[in-house]
Amino acid sequence: MTDAAARAHAFLTAGADPFTVTSPWHDAVRLAASHPGLTGRRTFSRQFAELARSVGSTAAELARAAAAWRQGGEDGLTVLESPWDPPAGPFDRARGALVAADLPRMTIHRNRLTDEDGTLQLRYGKDGRWYPYESEPGGTDWWPEGEADADPVGALTGMTEA
Repeated sequence: MTDAAARAHAFLTAGADPFTVTSPWHDAVRLAASHPGLTGRRTFSRQFAELARSVGSTAAELARAAAAWRQGGEDGLTVLESPWDPPAGPFDRARGALVAADLPRMTIHRNRLTDEDGTLQLRYGKDGRWYPYESEPGGTDWWPEGEADADPVGALTGMTEA
């Protein structure tokens, strides 16, 4: 019902076609994101695991993708799955804003800013928003955390305050 209501609302308010053809993967991610009882980070319901298997994925991969979808819809999923090389301008402004706000210094790699500890990351989307991610210290298991924001400081502080 949640998914149907969201699609109907999108259609009525924006004229967006709620039944556009998507890949089975995108459809599974969208469904998983709209059913919070199905998702988790380390424990998964039987239904969630079945949904992941039905699209050739693991439950953890689907959970991460669902978290990215909740963060920013299709744009959030694209940020998770597709690194890209954006122009330098947004990164220069972001790094300056983070330093001015007394937040951690971050290194650049592709569309990602990562702190020195390797625990916090901001990913820049093609939609101009910053998507916060978190990992265990020194780990490579990055998870979407918090809300995407056009302001990198807002994205990072929103994540650390939550």
